[in-house]
Amino acid sequence: MQERRENGDRREQMVRRLVEAAGVVIDRDGYAAATTPEILRQAGASRGALYHHFQRKEQLGDAILDRQRAFFDEVADQAASGPAPQFWLQALIDISHHYTASILQDPVLRAAVRLSIEPGPYQTAKSYAAPLGAVTAVLEAARAAGELQDHVTPEEASRTLVGCYSGVQLLALALAERQTLHQQVTAMWSLTMPGLARGHVLTQLRLGPPAS
Repeated sequence: MQERRENGDRREQMVRRLVEAAGVVIDRDGYAAATTPEILRQAGASRGALYHHFQRKEQLGDAILDRQRAFFDEVADQAASGPAPQFWLQALIDISHHYTASILQDPVLRAAVRLSIEPGPYQTAKSYAAPLGAVTAVLEAARAAGELQDHVTPEEASRTLVGCYSGVQLLALALAERQTLHQQVTAMWSLTMPGLARGHVLTQLRLGPPAS
């Protein structure tokens, strides 16, 4: 039993190393230019170790997007069953800044963003399903709480917001300005939130990141 547990731990650690190495390489070079030898060099792993867990590069890409999906699935679950915050729209703003901070710290999440926005096999509706679902869930909760203006449709608004956020990411990548992402996300909310929130809610929202 102990040996089996240790073997399982080693497998899990190796999978994590390979996924994180793939994240570093894809974030830096893009999916098309990411090569297996470079991922192995980054991971400090053998080709046999890689192919024991991932037979194709696409499976590494899938694992990278799984980490992003887990983040947004948790957001959606909290919106559906978690305790209600004072304002759901503030929760949505805070989620965006939390995700921004995670992107800055985690190359796997940065790679997931790059996979989603660059032309290639992952620029698909499936890649955006988790963030769209999470944002829609939070906006649905905001509508039920009376925070949204009458004209706002959660599903439609989520497409606009996810598109805006993806555009912010794409521009930051192109201009090598990722370190200013929080400021850019704050600017996004200053432009979009007046079209979403009722006046009495808007005046109480903090658009920037939470105080650390």
